[in-house]
Amino acid sequence: MAASHRQGGDRLSALPDRALEHILSNLMSVEAVRTSVLSRRWRDVYEAVPVVDLVDTKTGQRCDRFDDIKVCFDYQVASAILCKGPGTPIRALRLTVVDGGDPMDQWIDTAVNSSLEDLDLTHKNKGPSTRSGLYHETNACYYYFTPPQIFRCRALRRLRITNWTLDLPGCLDMASLETLCLTRVTDKGQGGMLPQLLSSCPRLTNLTLEDCPSIDEEIVVTSRCLRSFAMICCNNAAGIKLQTTCLRSLHYTGRLPRSAFIAIADYQGVTAVRIEICENLSGLGPRDVAPIMTLISRCENLTYLDVSLCPSMAYYSSLLASVLRSLPRLRQLGLQGCLPTDHAIRSVAALLLNTHNLEVLSLLPLDHPQDPEPPKEKILLYLSDSESDTEIEDSHVTRAINNGVKCSGRMPDTLWKMYIGCLHHKVRRINIQGYQGLPLEKMLARFLLSRAAALEELSVTLAAGLYPHKNKIATELRSWRLNGRTKVTCK
Repeated sequence: MAASHRQGGDRLSALPDRALEHILSNLMSVEAVRTSVLSRRWRDVYEAVPVVDLVDTKTGQRCDRFDDIKVCFDYQVASAILCKGPGTPIRALRLTVVDGGDPMDQWIDTAVNSSLEDLDLTHKNKGPSTRSGLYHETNACYYYFTPPQIFRCRALRRLRITNWTLDLPGCLDMASLETLCLTRVTDKGQGGMLPQLLSSCPRLTNLTLEDCPSIDEEIVVTSRCLRSFAMICCNNAAGIKLQTTCLRSLHYTGRLPRSAFIAIADYQGVTAVRIEICENLSGLGPRDVAPIMTLISRCENLTYLDVSLCPSMAYYSSLLASVLRSLPRLRQLGLQGCLPTDHAIRSVAALLLNTHNLEVLSLLPLDHPQDPEPPKEKILLYLSDSESDTEIEDSHVTRAINNGVKCSGRMPDTLWKMYIGCLHHKVRRINIQGYQGLPLEKMLARFLLSRAAALEELSVTLAAGLYPHKNKIATELRSWRLNGRTKVTCK
């Protein structure tokens, strides 16, 4: 390698073919083909790359040096498939299309016959095409039928489809499928397509369902190998039943479930949970949020928990704190939400009092609504069990609020006097995302830094427009450190 470099070559070209093919497999197919003009060494390397990755822009792509020549997308895909060497299988096919039809059926047939392992099909939903489809009024877009040969590919291990209507053949062969991701996918109409698909995947280990409007039944996953499940904005589903004892990761985003919405065969095996409730919880009582709290508490071996509740960060902290006390193995905690008053900061502190072994804390302060409804009566919030509701009502909630955010940066006495064991002894890293430098954000950062004796690093991701001021912000954050060796980074 060194000799080749001294003779005028380069180290990258001196790598073996297998290494170069692996590098090109991470590029779009158009970019991989362009490397053929670099030198003789690169002339034929792209032909052995087992990946076809193209996006239909409907504006065409430049053909080498001729800027005025546009290349048809159908021709691009056909050329990318046919240019492969006789001994090069197509292991991965990733296409973003505007229209389907017969050409796409032929592309998939060729890939399936070549022992396809990874398929990613995304439809841009531009309207009717030559392929018949269904129009969904809620999402105001067309969902075209999936090519049936996809579901007869025995070698397929990863399948991701976006903006399609499931159209399953009579016989399914998905024995090797391990990862399935369905985004904005609808049922053909008669129902039962999704259960049929899931029941035909005995080796499924990762399942993601996102924004699927036609799922209105209970979802039953029979795969005993399932390790990761995510359901995002599938608000019409009647319930989830996971018949696996191998589940390790659970992600739920959507409306607040009104009952025991998710049933897991083995709660003890779950180690990571992410819950994001999009519904505003104002006006709801403890019984309404009990199902989601019960779900978290049953996963007693959690090491990672990420919670997002509205309308404020750590909302219903009294209930959540009691849940955290039952999670002795919790090492990482993430909280998302608004900071409308200093009560949200006190709620975060109340949670940290009950996380004795916490090592990593991640916070994402969200923008408060610009025009909130002014409170007409005292608001009842739930803080730590040691604070009474009367104290909360009389202390700060009824103070003036400017645009929904309390402007005073003075830290309440209750925060100054509070001792949090995990901050003093355990927490090694704190991440704050979307930091804008607002008074309450500063109060929260100062409170954490002034008590984090064991903290090794504070990583702050600044909001848009604040990057030019990162040095000034970093200097201010460093001035609040209890541990002078804590590394503070702003990016």
